[in-house]
Amino acid sequence: MNAIQEVFRFFSGKTFYVATVEGDAPRVRPFGFVMEFQDKLYFATNDQKPSFKQLTANPKVEISATDPDSKEWLRLSGKAVFDSRPEVKARAFEVAPFLKQMYDSDEGPALKLFYLAEGEAIFQTLGSPTQKRIAL
Repeated sequence: MNAIQEVFRFFSGKTFYVATVEGDAPRVRPFGFVMEFQDKLYFATNDQKPSFKQLTANPKVEISATDPDSKEWLRLSGKAVFDSRPEVKARAFEVAPFLKQMYDSDEGPALKLFYLAEGEAIFQTLGSPTQKRIAL
């Protein structure tokens, strides 16, 4: 299992929390979509949400999730890079058909997919003083 797959496995099927910056204040909200595509982890928002505006103004982001027992957690940080290639959007619709229902129209908000560049994943286990760090 490579680093991207390991991080994807941890986030997959969970609600996780994405932190952005607005001005000088942090903003955190739950996300649920993640996909692995072409050796990158992709996340989704839309062009009407504050998260999109915050990430375009300041691409620094941190994402966090815990395992179901809250004994292990993961922090993922990096810079959001928006990717508008049609094949990325098509793969997102394939992975999560509900996105196609929400965003496959010229009306309303547009789906925006981003991956993390210059990323680092930090795994931590409750009660352990050591961390596992993975450059992405």
